[in-house]
Amino acid sequence: MKKVTAAGLTAWAMLAGAPAHADDAYSEMRPYVSGLFSYVAQQDERGDLVGIPDRAFTEGKGLQLSFGKAINRWLGFEVAAFGHNYSRDTGNSSMRDYGGKIDGLFFYSRDPNFSPYFGVGVGGIRTDIKNGGNSSDDPFADVGLGFMKLFEIGGHELGVRGDVRYRRIFFGEDALGGSAQDDVGEAVIKVGIVVPLGARPGRAAPTPADCPDSDGDGVCDAADLCPETPAGTTVDDKGCPVEKSAKGDPNQKFEDVHFAFDKSDLTDYAMALLDNAAKVINGLAKNYPQLKIDVGGHTDWEGTDGYNQALSERRANVVKQYLQRKGVDAARVNTQAYGEARPKATNETDEGRALNRRAEVRAREK
Repeated sequence: MKKVTAAGLTAWAMLAGAPAHADDAYSEMRPYVSGLFSYVAQQDERGDLVGIPDRAFTEGKGLQLSFGKAINRWLGFEVAAFGHNYSRDTGNSSMRDYGGKIDGLFFYSRDPNFSPYFGVGVGGIRTDIKNGGNSSDDPFADVGLGFMKLFEIGGHELGVRGDVRYRRIFFGEDALGGSAQDDVGEAVIKVGIVVPLGARPGRAAPTPADCPDSDGDGVCDAADLCPETPAGTTVDDKGCPVEKSAKGDPNQKFEDVHFAFDKSDLTDYAMALLDNAAKVINGLAKNYPQLKIDVGGHTDWEGTDGYNQALSERRANVVKQYLQRKGVDAARVNTQAYGEARPKATNETDEGRALNRRAEVRAREK
């Protein structure tokens, strides 16, 4: 028990030092249901209490069904029902238990790709021993560690979960026919699946209201180093005029396209930006047959490297496909996925992460 307590304190210390950059999008983590296979490595007291030979019941196997929900970024609760059957090496007696519990889950991280937690639970359990003629209803408490990990499969999310607890059952004086003398301690190991309920909450992408552009040059005022440029002036990504020939400048960068959290769908504002970019590109293509368009997809740092790499690829491809629908020759467009490797702003703030969830579009002469 001392070892378990020490492990709990260690986990609590880890929680207290949780990274400040944990994404607040998970403060409203979706409710979920969980189905788990449960294995009990029990101490032998429950058999001994009714005179069944030592180590008669060697292990318990069963199921647990749970429903859980986050309270905030680091704390969640869960209710569960469970049941186990216990095998016996000799004799014809059998034992089973079933009950319910409520848990507090203290999360170190809300990253859907890996969410470790420290769990504490209390509940009630009924123990039935057949052919021994006894049963008992008793309270218990448990403590341990676990994790959840979500995957996207065919557009749907499904997760895996593991959980290890030390459980202590507190037998009363009349438990199991009055023969109970001690409490029972045992390990409970669970593995299974997690099914989140509802769509993952997204964070809105920047909108025109978030990005005022007083001179209408396509560069937000906050990033515009050359405000009040005349209408129709071709500018660079800092809002300053660029030198161009009568044919137009083939080397230019368009305003970034931004995305909602964990999304690759284009917003109305993003489509308006790409409509304008497509017009410019199609005009340049008439004068520069070798014109090339580079589309780079990017993400913020939330999630694993592999997940973000794939997400940035989807973002780059959706921009390419939209430009193609607007008349841009697909053969001109090159896509590149950068994942989280090239942030444009800090990932420590909501505003910075919103700017990093983007696709960049550049035109260049081959």
